[in-house]
Amino acid sequence: METLRVIQVTHSFPPYVGGLSNMTEMLSKNLVKLGHEVEVVTLDVEGGLPKCESMEGVSIRRFKGYAPSGAYFAPSTAAYRYLESVRGDVIHAHNIAALLVPACWMAVRGRLDSTAFVITPHHHSAGSKWHTRLLWRPYRPVARRVMRAADVIHCVSSFEAGVVKHDFDVDSTVVPNGVSEDVANYQWSPSSDLVLTYAGRLEGYKRIDSIVLAAHRLAKEGREVHVRIVGDGPDLSRLVSLGQSLDVNIQHFHFLQREEYLRMLSTSSCLVNVSEYEAFSIVVAEAIAMGVPTIAAAPWGGTFAGMPGVQLVDGSSAEAIARAVDALSSNHCEKTHIPSWPEIANRLTSEAYLPALSRKA
Repeated sequence: METLRVIQVTHSFPPYVGGLSNMTEMLSKNLVKLGHEVEVVTLDVEGGLPKCESMEGVSIRRFKGYAPSGAYFAPSTAAYRYLESVRGDVIHAHNIAALLVPACWMAVRGRLDSTAFVITPHHHSAGSKWHTRLLWRPYRPVARRVMRAADVIHCVSSFEAGVVKHDFDVDSTVVPNGVSEDVANYQWSPSSDLVLTYAGRLEGYKRIDSIVLAAHRLAKEGREVHVRIVGDGPDLSRLVSLGQSLDVNIQHFHFLQREEYLRMLSTSSCLVNVSEYEAFSIVVAEAIAMGVPTIAAAPWGGTFAGMPGVQLVDGSSAEAIARAVDALSSNHCEKTHIPSWPEIANRLTSEAYLPALSRKA
């Protein structure tokens, strides 16, 4: 396979924690393993991280960024100037909701006759905060223009591809996210108590309160139930207060080291992710790969529909979540094959990068 120089442009990268950070890290590392040269251009909105470093063969350059209210992710002038100068066979920009992406397009558009431009939009139609929802209206024409300028739009699920088609009238190539190979070392081994686990950012749109309310309903039916929350975010204090008011046992853990996180996931009775907005949930994929019974929200959870041990629910309904827990807790679940990141890196190269480059011939 042809060796490529790939520039990943993303507002989030380790040590920041989140789905986008995980995806860009694993994709970058596995592209390097395929023999490609990978540079990540990313933002450091909090400050204090190294401006340049190498991680398992991936070159990382960080620039100051601005993220008021944890949104927008605008690059600094220095980041923009670097994007004007950086050279690669493929420029791969992530998250159309971040202002870094249109800035990237502006910086590189003068050389798109020879450089492939790929966008992974991570798009779910609306902002997660009232002001981001409001500002999507004037921003949508800008986003549409940038999306239509890409050689390939890469979506991580058929659900996301449908939303992208509706909102921007562009077609896309679907290659899902993968799971890390270490997931294969774990298998579902639940404790005797009923443990409902959520792992990820603690934001209002994640609807973790619905999980707490479902646990309250199950407890009223005589079940010994615990809600295990792994992660951090602005919604933590509200969730703790809700649990105290309902006498629901909440076990909160900050973001954990990888091995401890996987162990906790594997010992859960159910993994519950009923977030309102997702393009693809890597946590859900990891749980399914282990054989952990999993509850996900419709419609985005349709990506996992039909897989063993998966129930789709209305994420706003505590009753629906409680009934799904009842349906799953008596089942024996087996592991399900979810593509690994090496498989996904190979597919993305052959199904997105090379077709994008072929348009330059």
